[in-house]
Formats: sequence, C-alpha cells, structure tokens
Amino acid sequence: MINIDLIAATSENTVVTEYTPIKRRSESYQSEADLENEFIHMLCEQGYEYLPVHKEAELEANLRLQLEKLNDITFSDEEWKRF
Repeated sequence: MINIDLIAATSENTVVTEYTPIKRRSESYQSEADLENEFIHMLCEQGYEYLPVHKEAELEANLRLQLEKLNDITFSDEEWKRF
C-alpha cells in the first residue's frame, strides 16, 4: 500500500509525496513521561511549536491569544472575564 504525505496545501494547489513509515515496536516498558516526550517530539517534527505551560494562568493567556488570532478580534478584559 502506498502512503501519501501532505507537504503543503493552499486554496490553489496541494503538494504531496510518497513515504514509507518507520515501523518501530517497543520491547520494553515505556513510562508515561517517556511516551509524552516522544509524542511532543513527533508533533514538533510535523511543524507544531512546543509551548511550555506550567501554570493555569499561562494556559488561559495562551487560549485567549489563540482565540483572538483565530477570530481576528481583541477581547477587552471585561469581555474575557464574561467569556
């Protein structure tokens, strides 16, 4: 079976390439932390940006920023409190 990997997509065109997946099977126990780190590494390889968040306030600030970007809007502090 041929696997196709999406490289780029726009409203005008799409670029794909053929790839062969790397088959790996773990023969030992993997801790939850190791699994999480491997997952983060895989996402970073796919172009995602790792954002170290250690506090609830940081998570909420990032949520606000991403929603504002997505909707092309700026929430006032009062609107954000209601939201």
